[in-house]
Amino acid sequence: MNKLLLSFSALLMCVCVYARDYSIKVDTTSVPSAAKEVLVQRFTQMLEVAGHSAGEDGPEILVTGEVKDRMETPGSMSQIALSIVLKASCGSAKAEFPLTGVGSDYEDAWVRAVKRLLPRSKEAKAFVSSLSF
Repeated sequence: MNKLLLSFSALLMCVCVYARDYSIKVDTTSVPSAAKEVLVQRFTQMLEVAGHSAGEDGPEILVTGEVKDRMETPGSMSQIALSIVLKASCGSAKAEFPLTGVGSDYEDAWVRAVKRLLPRSKEAKAFVSSLSF
């Protein structure tokens, strides 16, 4: 039992030593403020899946967004559909996440698109694993 406890505590110490704290910055000139909170939440979840955390210190992950296509449906209950590409970079690690969202207005469409960013997706895992440790 003591060996098992000792092994577990050694493993925990190794994980704590290699875990890293990253700072997530969202470019508010290219991303609406309504979507910023959701973006920070999604990238925090991506980091947590890999055993890291988000905070104020550490390397900065910069997230920008670009609207590739915008469509609006006609009528009294018009909807806006956006095709967005999110770009994340941290040092030499870079990733692009293509997303789509449909909402009642521009900001709502952005928020709905960002909510489709899955922290456990292949693209997210590849980006987090490419971060320099």
